[in-house]
Amino acid sequence: MLQLPILERYIGYEILKIFLVILVVLSLILLGGTLVKVLKLAASGAIPTDSVLTLIFLQLLRLSGRLIPATFFLASVMALGRMYQDQEMTVLQSSGFGPAKIRRVVLVTAIPLAIVSAWLTLWVYPVSGRIAEDLKNQHQEAVLLAAMGSGRFYEARGGKLVFYAESAETGTGQLGNVFIQVRKKDGVSLVTARTGKHFLNEATGLRHVVLFDGHEYNGKPGSNDYSALHFDEYEIVINAPEQQSTRVSLGSMPTQDLLGESSLKASIELQSRLLFPLSVIAFGLLAIPLSRSSPRKSSYLNLVLAVVFYMIFMALLKSADQWMLLGMTPAWMGLWWILVVMFLIAPLIEGYDRLRFRLVRRRRRAAT
Repeated sequence: MLQLPILERYIGYEILKIFLVILVVLSLILLGGTLVKVLKLAASGAIPTDSVLTLIFLQLLRLSGRLIPATFFLASVMALGRMYQDQEMTVLQSSGFGPAKIRRVVLVTAIPLAIVSAWLTLWVYPVSGRIAEDLKNQHQEAVLLAAMGSGRFYEARGGKLVFYAESAETGTGQLGNVFIQVRKKDGVSLVTARTGKHFLNEATGLRHVVLFDGHEYNGKPGSNDYSALHFDEYEIVINAPEQQSTRVSLGSMPTQDLLGESSLKASIELQSRLLFPLSVIAFGLLAIPLSRSSPRKSSYLNLVLAVVFYMIFMALLKSADQWMLLGMTPAWMGLWWILVVMFLIAPLIEGYDRLRFRLVRRRRRAAT
């Protein structure tokens, strides 16, 4: 931008100044909402209290890449709209500063921001997600170990499993007088044993408990129909729901790993990550015709239209993935049609403005 002519640098700096202000304001708003959610998790014991600030920072990093397109869109509409309002754009256009130069300075400003958004969404987004998940998992493991050694009841699997050990040795993993209750679809299972041990499965990261010489009772509460059996050895996973996949969630999966996935959900996740950086350029081009206004009209109307356009974009993005999963849109179309529509809106608005200008000019000539 520093090598551009002084007028183009002026427009670019105006956009960037407003961009930074809006980015700070939106970040503070998101910070408040994120802080409330993280504090609720900390109060419930789902995350460690000393990791609250870390998790808030990670969440802001995850959101910042997807926040850049909206921020740049609003900043471009406000900056160019102000110049139309103050008649600066009229003076520039009368001096030969046409739409092509405006488009060039917007693109020069948008491309670096698109690169930053791509870095945040393609690399920082999954990395911060994995770090947040690791912190939560480590805290749950610490809580589980503390419960095993404290002689109190511990709930896992969302309350479906209740574990109790009268005595526990964290060093050797030995347990004494163990009681486990597991809620199933067809009833409740009660397991008791005099001795047992717990260990961490390094491959899955899940904690297992092995009981020796105990009993298992299966039945439905309030019914006399139950079964009892004796076992020599009984193994159960404590800190994971039944049939839980140990794979990393798609939201935290590295982008290079998503490229190797062939599932439809992985394709949707990858396309959504790519869509936000590319939308920075699309929103920049859309802001040029959308910011045009006469000095007599309020520029806030254009800002309201920009917000409406962005809300429609987000609504389409959230609906398009469900349409793909339901088969309403073909897989080859993916989410790219949203980006194509965005790139087509700008020339359509410009074409409408030219047609309206020609009609007004013809009416004036006919009147004279």
